[in-house]
Amino acid sequence: MRDKMSIKIGRFRDSLFWDVNSEKLDIEKNAEFIIGRVLDFGDLDEWEAIKKIYGLEKIRKTAQEHPFESQRSVNFWELILKLPPKSLSCTRKHLPQIPSAFLNR
Repeated sequence: MRDKMSIKIGRFRDSLFWDVNSEKLDIEKNAEFIIGRVLDFGDLDEWEAIKKIYGLEKIRKTAQEHPFESQRSVNFWELILKLPPKSLSCTRKHLPQIPSAFLNR
């Protein structure tokens, strides 16, 4: 447990957890929150840190339950995590397409 905690402190920026007290985050109890935050806003070092701490299977499972902010993130993580298309969800609703008949005026 001490090993994982030292990885957390050395690898994650405080600004990644701007809305919570990062010192009170528990590496095990708050795993889904930490993984989700890194998937949404993390950098390459933080990505490498969660891979070491949690492993790809835990990250894949967490990503499948995580509400991503954009379709671009969904597409990116499906490729990186080698998940089937449409296995991740986006919280944003897509606007309906305007029929092309209205654009040809």
